[in-house]
Amino acid sequence: MTIDLSDIDSEFAIQYNLLCTNIGKYDKELKPDPDDVTELKAVNDYIQFVFRLNLLVQAYAHSFTSYKNQLHFGPSKELLSSLPQAPIYPVLPVTITNGNAKALYLKFAKECMKNANFTETIGIALGLFPASSTAKDPTDITPKLTVKLTTGGHPILHAAKGIYQGYQVWKDVNDGKGYCKLDSSLCADYHDTSDLPAIGIGKVWKYKVIYLLKSAHCGNWSNEVIIGVFGQI
Repeated sequence: MTIDLSDIDSEFAIQYNLLCTNIGKYDKELKPDPDDVTELKAVNDYIQFVFRLNLLVQAYAHSFTSYKNQLHFGPSKELLSSLPQAPIYPVLPVTITNGNAKALYLKFAKECMKNANFTETIGIALGLFPASSTAKDPTDITPKLTVKLTTGGHPILHAAKGIYQGYQVWKDVNDGKGYCKLDSSLCADYHDTSDLPAIGIGKVWKYKVIYLLKSAHCGNWSNEVIIGVFGQI
């Protein structure tokens, strides 16, 4: 069995968090070193903080480049708006850790796999192996959701359709209301054309999806994806 560790930031953060969330369920079977678990979880806290902040920084860079291009090439001859507002770093809520989280993850995962009680089922539960390797029941499938920004600054979601009609999209805009149904997509890609924040303002949007089969929910909710969006000119 080979560890399936993604190099894509969003997927890596999900895998790392899954390992830290579920490792406590297998203390009796795997008997991991408590100090290693503590270190792993501290790094996970910092990963989640930095990776989320990176989304806002990237969205700001995208917005600023758009502003620069309008200054350079137009087409507007009108007075430009104020400069896009740079994101403000929040107070650091977690401890800064060492780098190379990938190496730490692989070292810990390999130690778990050496244990005689380790099974493929445990590996899937910890996120070391993809669930699709054993999932055969179409009603027991989990969409693998990804997100990126288009050139216009709007998010585009992707989840393979397979045998399904499509998927239902739910969104959390961090307004205190939690997840609300946004739309349904009959294609693998879904372009969220919702209004972006005001010019110079950055927001974090979250998404999850669930497959549709015969117009009804099918399978499990996807992983949560998070992206920073920024008001553009």
